[in-house]
Amino acid sequence: MNILLYNSIERFDLDIKKSAGLIMHPTALPSKYGIGDFGETSRNFIDFLNESSTNIWQVLPLGLTSLDEFSPYSSPSSILGNRYLVDIEKLTKYEKIDIVTPQFSNDFVQYRDVYKFKDDIFKNVSKNINLQDKIFTSFLDDDLIKKHITFLILKDLNQKSWNEWDNVYQDYSDDLFDKLIIENTELVNFHVLTQYEFFNQWESLKKYANDKNVQILGDIPIYVNHDSADVWLNKEMFELDETGNMELVSGAVPDSFNMEGQIWGNALYRWDLHKEDEFKYWKEKLNKSLNLYDYLRIDHFIGFFKYWSIPKGESALNGYWREGPRFDFFKEISKDVDLTKLLAEDLGVILKETKQVLEEYNIPGMKVLQQRIPDSDENLPYAGDSEVVDKESLFDEASDDYFEETHPNDWDFSLAAYTGTHDSPTTKEWFDEVNKSKYENFLDYSQTLDNKFDNDVWNFISLVWESNCQLAITTVQDLLELDSKARFNIPGTSENNWIWRLDNFESLKGVTDSLNALNQSTNRN
Repeated sequence: MNILLYNSIERFDLDIKKSAGLIMHPTALPSKYGIGDFGETSRNFIDFLNESSTNIWQVLPLGLTSLDEFSPYSSPSSILGNRYLVDIEKLTKYEKIDIVTPQFSNDFVQYRDVYKFKDDIFKNVSKNINLQDKIFTSFLDDDLIKKHITFLILKDLNQKSWNEWDNVYQDYSDDLFDKLIIENTELVNFHVLTQYEFFNQWESLKKYANDKNVQILGDIPIYVNHDSADVWLNKEMFELDETGNMELVSGAVPDSFNMEGQIWGNALYRWDLHKEDEFKYWKEKLNKSLNLYDYLRIDHFIGFFKYWSIPKGESALNGYWREGPRFDFFKEISKDVDLTKLLAEDLGVILKETKQVLEEYNIPGMKVLQQRIPDSDENLPYAGDSEVVDKESLFDEASDDYFEETHPNDWDFSLAAYTGTHDSPTTKEWFDEVNKSKYENFLDYSQTLDNKFDNDVWNFISLVWESNCQLAITTVQDLLELDSKARFNIPGTSENNWIWRLDNFESLKGVTDSLNALNQSTNRN
């Protein structure tokens, strides 16, 4: 096997003529170690996908998470992987280890406890490795990975945001990395080993999936954290003041789902400088992700066209719209990035320019059925109907698709159709809370179904599967008809998100035949 794992992952053309997929983040898989990982539990899930003729596994971002909310969309690096997904049983190749496992919950991830447990094992194993071994020197030949690892080392050493570090740490150099090896050998070993193992194990798992006719749909956020390797290495490319702090931060426009809007707090791009640099930073980042996955979803796609900018420390209500790089971005990156591998999360207001770019570069957009069941009591089906928003300036640019609600049978082929996403209520929760008007419209839509089930949740899934869209995707929670306790994330909140876990695989066995039959009947196998 080629040891240059991070560069050698084989690229597969994703067949999206008619496909079916499931959203399931690896952290949510069953495991006695308190969190899902790249070991046997992921292979068991891939086997389930194969047995049910489901050929797409959609994961959330696989990077290190923040240590406050543990969100996969908040990371210190857009390039490196989440070491807590590493299968610790495979570390025995370095030395014999005695794993004494605490009693972790089967129902949710206890992040702080799990992270400490795994880090203790990583430290014990890594302190005796030799960075001069060929596998590690070859791994560190990847300059971008080496730079991002340097940031993690410095972050551990300084325990504060990068813009508060001493001057000697403000800029990367190979001499700085060599100095860290000499003065902080065990810490460098720790980060190099865990990152090497992440890419090593992921490459092996992805090959297992592809061999089982399962392709991986990855995910990348549009924004990055201020305290991240991305900003540290590219300070001039972000909107920062002379002290390296942010004056403006990212967020979401107030809408009917969140009247106060959302403050994400990420650094904003200086798109003018990115354009001058021919979007090099974005080309590198997208290509790194496309080397890991078969297909890549870009979160908050509308941000390339129009984004909500909020003065730091103020309410999202005080934000305002600004223009992104628009056509310039896609024209330039199309020279070096395979845009046919991308999926756009274009939810919310679909701008005319967004639709034009998607059509020109053959990038599928998304529709979420939960957001597309009409309500006769509402004038607008989704975002943007708060009085605090300058609706006219935005809606003048909106595509007709935004204002029209159509039966899923009339949705375009070049779309990914979802029951819901990781941010949505489970479909069972949606039914528990839906008003009479929407429920009646759902029943009306269901009259067309060829594949009818004896419950609303599976009929909801069937509506998506019978659509003409090239991708039909649901969640494991929906397959199992789970209620609000299984919701993965509630946008705009910071507690008890990302923690749900599947407690065992036995429950999935009960839906294998039904899912397989639905995939076969709708020609999504």
